[in-house]
Amino acid sequence: METYKKFEYVMEERKRESNENISKFRNNFRRKFRNKKVTNDLTDLKINIEHFITDFRRNDGLVKENPEDFIVEEILEKDLVLEAGKSLKNKEISETNENNKNNENNENKEDNENKEDNLNIPEEFKDVERWNGSFLHFTVEKLNYNTIDVIKDLARLTKTKRKNFGFAGTKDKYALTTQRMGCFGIKPEVLEAVGKNGLVKKRGGQFIVKDVCKSNKKLRMGNLWGNKFTIKIRDFEENENECENNPIEDTKLDYVLNYFGIQRFGLYRPITHLVGKHIYERDFETAFYIYCGTPIHEKGLKKDAREAVENGDFKLALKLFPRESEYEKRLIQQYLKYKDYKKAFYAFAPQLRSLFVNAYQSYLFNEILNKRYDYGYKTLEGDVLEDGIPTAPLCGYKTEYSGGIAGEIEKEVFEKYNIDFKKFRIEDYGNFSGFRRKMITPVYNFKIKKIYENEENVENSNDNPILKLSFELEKGNYATIVTREFTGKLS
Repeated sequence: METYKKFEYVMEERKRESNENISKFRNNFRRKFRNKKVTNDLTDLKINIEHFITDFRRNDGLVKENPEDFIVEEILEKDLVLEAGKSLKNKEISETNENNKNNENNENKEDNENKEDNLNIPEEFKDVERWNGSFLHFTVEKLNYNTIDVIKDLARLTKTKRKNFGFAGTKDKYALTTQRMGCFGIKPEVLEAVGKNGLVKKRGGQFIVKDVCKSNKKLRMGNLWGNKFTIKIRDFEENENECENNPIEDTKLDYVLNYFGIQRFGLYRPITHLVGKHIYERDFETAFYIYCGTPIHEKGLKKDAREAVENGDFKLALKLFPRESEYEKRLIQQYLKYKDYKKAFYAFAPQLRSLFVNAYQSYLFNEILNKRYDYGYKTLEGDVLEDGIPTAPLCGYKTEYSGGIAGEIEKEVFEKYNIDFKKFRIEDYGNFSGFRRKMITPVYNFKIKKIYENEENVENSNDNPILKLSFELEKGNYATIVTREFTGKLS
C-alpha cells in the first residue's frame, strides 16, 4: 500500500512538472515571438506586388470561378504544346503518316524509313521500340489536382517509391492542366495500365495518364519551354465609353512586370517567404511556428490546430489538423521525434524544403522590381541585360551587384533586410547560389475575346461578359500577373 502511494505521489509530481514545463515553454515562446515582432510581420502578409505596366482601367472580375476556367498546357519546346483532351503522340504519328502518304510516289523505301527524322518531333515520340532506356516519360492531364498528389497516387497505383517520379514544372491545382512527367524503374505496361483504366478520381479532382514513352534521359525540373494559358475572367464590368472608343478586343499586351506571383508565397495563407526569412537567419524555431502556428486567416479545425501549436500542445495539434494539412503534421511529428526544430524540416524532401528560401529570394526580387518602377524598366547605367532586357538578382551566395544606378537600387533593398549573400549556404539544409531574372517578361500570342454565357440571347441578358484570354509565357513566369493587369487583383 505504501509503495502504491509513493507511485501515485511520483506520478502527480511528474504531471505537475510537465504542466509547469508546458506553461514555461509557452510563455517563453510568446515573449520571444513578441520581441521579434513576428506577429506584426503577419498582419498584412504583403508580398511586394505593387505596380502595373499598363494603364488599363482595372475592372473587377472573377478568375478561377471553376477549375475549367483556368487551362494550363505545358509547352515542351516552342510550338510543341501538350494540348488538353488530345494525345500528342497520336497527333504527331498521324502527321507522320499523312506526310508519308503524300510523298509515297516520290520517295524510295530508305527515304520512307528515315522520314520521321525530318519532322520536328522530340526523340521520345519517334519510335518507342528503338529505346532501351531506363526512364519512362508520360503526360498527365489533371483537373483540380495537385501535382504532388498525382505523384503520390501514381506511386501507390504502380507500387513504386515517390522519389522515382519527377516533373518538368509544377502546375496550379484549381485548374485544368497538362504536364510532362517522368519515372524510373517501372515497366511501361504497368504505367500504361493506369492510363488504360481511365480517369483516376480522388481528392475532389481527377487525372489521366497518356503518351507513355521510353527514354534514355531523366526528366528534370525546368525541362520545358513554358506554358500556354487559356483563362476566363467572369463578371467583368464593362465601361460603355471604353467599349465604343477602344474595344477591349483591340487590347495589345506584349510585356508584363516579371513579379513572382502569389502562388510562390501561398495562395490562401501567404507565409512561405516569412518561413524562408527565418530559415535564412538560422532561426528554425520561429520558422516552425510560423508554418505550423499563426492561425491568421484560418477557420475551424485548422485554426484550432494552429492555436494548439502556439500553446505548445503539439499532440493536440496533430489530432486537430485535418487530413489535407499533411505537411504541418509531418513537421510536428519530426520535431517530436528529434526535439530539434532544424531537423523537423528534414521531414520534407530537399526540393520541397528549398521552396521556403526560394520564396524569400522571390520576395526580395519583387521589392527590387518595385524600387525600379520609379526609374522605368529601360536600360540604366550598370544594368546586366538578358536578351536586351534589364535583370535583377534572385540573391544567393554567388550574387554580384550590378553597376551604376541599377546596383545602388539593389544595394538599398539588400541593406534594408541585412542580407549577407554568403549566408545562403545553409549548413545541412541547402545551398542557394542565386541567379538573375528579367524585370519584364514577354507575353507571346496574346489574344482577348469578349464572350457571353448565353451567346444566343446576348441583347436580353443582364449578365456581364466573360473575358477570354489566351497567351504563352516562358517557364518561371506567372499568369496571375497577366490577369492582374485587367482585374487589379492577385487571385
